[in-house]
Amino acid sequence: MDNNKSRFPLWLLCLILFIVLVAAAIHLISAGVNSIPQEPAAAPGEPSSSEMVVPDDAFPLPEETVPADMLTPEGTEADMIMQGDAADDMNTWTVTAEEAAAALDELESSLNAVSEGLHVHHFVNGVCDSCGAKPVFYTDLVPEELLQPATQEGSVSLHEYTVTNYGNRGVGEVEKCFNVYVPWGYDGSQKYPVLILMHGANDDYDSWLLEEHEYGSGTLSGKALLDRMIELGYCRPCIVVSPAFETRTIQGITAAVYQMRDELREYILPWLTEHYSTYAENNSLEAVAAARDWFALGGLSDGALFVYEGGMRYNFDLFGNYVAFSGNGEPWKTVSAIQSDEWAELPIQCLFTGAGGDTDIQQHYTEIGYDYFIENDSRFRAEENAWHVDVTGGHVWKVWLTGLCNALPLLFP
Repeated sequence: MDNNKSRFPLWLLCLILFIVLVAAAIHLISAGVNSIPQEPAAAPGEPSSSEMVVPDDAFPLPEETVPADMLTPEGTEADMIMQGDAADDMNTWTVTAEEAAAALDELESSLNAVSEGLHVHHFVNGVCDSCGAKPVFYTDLVPEELLQPATQEGSVSLHEYTVTNYGNRGVGEVEKCFNVYVPWGYDGSQKYPVLILMHGANDDYDSWLLEEHEYGSGTLSGKALLDRMIELGYCRPCIVVSPAFETRTIQGITAAVYQMRDELREYILPWLTEHYSTYAENNSLEAVAAARDWFALGGLSDGALFVYEGGMRYNFDLFGNYVAFSGNGEPWKTVSAIQSDEWAELPIQCLFTGAGGDTDIQQHYTEIGYDYFIENDSRFRAEENAWHVDVTGGHVWKVWLTGLCNALPLLFP
């Protein structure tokens, strides 16, 4: 949790900067007051110091006091805080342009020191390219601060559609849907990375984002975790999509894989990139492929099997990031597919896997899959762009939510 101490919420940064500026202003005022003797009450008809003319461009930064009558001819009108007859009888001080610039530089350095480290880590070869930090992983619960309600909440919308029944050899149509999460402050003029998450058997399109799952002494949803991680700077703002994977009309993992592998290419990605602002320049598959480092595919259990079987094996050109929890497929077939002449030169941005320990029925198979990629394809480099991190708990949502927290900071360039 140490590397996350450098991440401050936006309101705290603003408060710190405000305090620094107020302190600087108090210093200026107090120094000026101490250097100018108190003025006796002005006689009727005489100007008081509050009436004296101060040029707009003369905001003094006190360095030292100098009697007004000792000012040299080199001093300019802008150097003097007091002008007119009243200055003849009072002490004042001057500041040159060079001294003002030096004082401002010192203040800027102080502000930079306060804000140093306030960034979302960008990991390259296993270390943050801004501060040198290494990723920190949680093997039980996420930090307590991530379990608090976010003050800046994103939104989730449901999209329903009719699509070809690819799981039935393209015969007929099926009703499908997916949820789309956008972060707080979503701006269509900005570009956002995309993470698509597949649920497992006995779950549905609400499970990743909206459903409350047992977590520690309470409950936690994926949306609440995303909101808080983005708000506190644990990860960059992103769009998250959770499709209906296995449904009543598409039963069985084989049919579900066949359906979704084509549905991703033919409907979900084109629709998503047309209606949301992503790194794809348009909604064509060519544009998605050109921006594949900004697209991630993840899943749990049967959804993790899809990540390998339907994602890497058939859609490797569209995704540069992969997240697989408590599941595996046939890694030797997947590695063979991504080493084809067409895809052999495509890089891997990130692979993240994990399971729930000895009580997870998929623990052993998840480890086998990860090890096979590391040992048989040099594009997967352990602890540089590929990680396997287990979370205690078994084959349960607590494991996968913590795993999502571990994986998100590593995704995307």
